[in-house]
Amino acid sequence: MPVQPYQARNGASGLSRRSPEPAQGREGHRRVRMIDVAAKAGVSPSTVSRALNNPSRLNSQTASQIRSLARSMGYPLPDHPPNGDATGPVMITFLVQDTSNGISSQILAGVQEALPQQGAVGIIEAGAELGHTEDLLEQLVGHTRGIILATDQVRASTARRLGHRLPLAILNRPMEGLPSVLPDASTGLAQALELLRRQGRRSVVYIASRVGAWSDRSRWESVQALSRAMGLECRRIGPVDPTVQGGRQAVAALERKPPDAVVAYNDLIAAGVILGLQSKGITVPDRVGVIGFDNTMVAPVVKPAVATIRIPRRAIGHAAADILLGRKPETGQSRQQSALIARLRKAGIPPVTEDPGALTLPTSLIIRDSLGILDFERTRRSIAESAGMTRPR
Repeated sequence: MPVQPYQARNGASGLSRRSPEPAQGREGHRRVRMIDVAAKAGVSPSTVSRALNNPSRLNSQTASQIRSLARSMGYPLPDHPPNGDATGPVMITFLVQDTSNGISSQILAGVQEALPQQGAVGIIEAGAELGHTEDLLEQLVGHTRGIILATDQVRASTARRLGHRLPLAILNRPMEGLPSVLPDASTGLAQALELLRRQGRRSVVYIASRVGAWSDRSRWESVQALSRAMGLECRRIGPVDPTVQGGRQAVAALERKPPDAVVAYNDLIAAGVILGLQSKGITVPDRVGVIGFDNTMVAPVVKPAVATIRIPRRAIGHAAADILLGRKPETGQSRQQSALIARLRKAGIPPVTEDPGALTLPTSLIIRDSLGILDFERTRRSIAESAGMTRPR
């Protein structure tokens, strides 16, 4: 598909006029949210967003009914919803924190897959100045079909204001009243901790990160809930920088009483933990098993290679673009993953969010040498009923 990406650094200058904050609605004297309108109309929040911001992308009667309902409920309608021909060129804006880490490129690939033949993705790398980034986003209203926010750097108030003016999708953190796409850390972690338990390991340490507040919290909460359900001891150390050096520093808190296993916030911290433990004469995986997150390029090159929880970033990008384009996004769940999620809920493991506007996609375990599995096929078959594992590449 001929998709023409462009890239812009955050160098915009000057201020753009901001829209007023949403007024108080009439529903019980509280602010009416997009999900309130969606619930009353019997449609999804993304459909409401299209009706208010891009009505040409819906049946005219449906769009008119939703706008009339929103107006009657006291929901603030945009003064000038952007016009656009749904059959013409489609421009989506993709805001990321860092384009050099390889993670954003996986999401971008999914976004590009979802676009029609005449489609383009504008990539904006968030700068250090929060105000400049937010001003730049506001200047894009009327010039882009929608915005995908893949960074925590945009404030919730700004995101909601933008969400009232054009379609918006939030990645990796839930935001009330706006559609979001989130990885479900519990599915991949359930596979990992079950494997640790079957190996006879009984204590787990989670190493937290200084960045990625929601992702870090959801991973730690999943480790806690799963450990309780499986009878494992768990504790948290950190936070540390999400780097190899951060992992090495975390070893200082581990070497006196090493746990049976470490779950690190990301692969870089996990790699630093492996290097740090080895420098202290503590063997991996014989003494300590190590698991990372993200399945980045560093994971397979460390010795031993880092077992990791794979985030379905390509599917996340595809789902986010589907939301902006008014299509129903797919979860990409396999039958095994659906069954695992059902078992987790039955065991009392909560979902990563209760936000009705959030779409969650399952994660999976990639087994590598830092877990010490020698007979992959036998191990895969032994826990296949509780986890659909991914074979290492």
